[in-house]
Amino acid sequence: MKFKKWMWEITTIAVVCALLLNPELVSLALFVDAVGLDIFLLLIEVQIVAVSGYYFHTWFKPILMPFYRCLLKVDPYFFIPTKDSVGKYPMILCHAVPFLMLLIIGVTVAKPMIDIV
Repeated sequence: MKFKKWMWEITTIAVVCALLLNPELVSLALFVDAVGLDIFLLLIEVQIVAVSGYYFHTWFKPILMPFYRCLLKVDPYFFIPTKDSVGKYPMILCHAVPFLMLLIIGVTVAKPMIDIV
């Protein structure tokens, strides 16, 4: 319990020092105090999700699409399921891992011959 109290004291001192060194942060502190810390963190999270979604669609998706098309040609069981189908049948996510279904089918069909002498 003393460790938790000690951490709060250090955090409070750090915030007060940051506000003293940067007076422009006082308005941010008042805003966080007005809307609450959880809503403020939610606003930051929404911005991060929006920016990462933009970069995913403009940078990463065009790079990854040729690999996706190649995997569709090579692995007959590979596909990316929709959100609704995952909600109904969570095990369908096995199809989203390349070559996993081929491995599972190969292990279940192929029986190793064990000779006991």
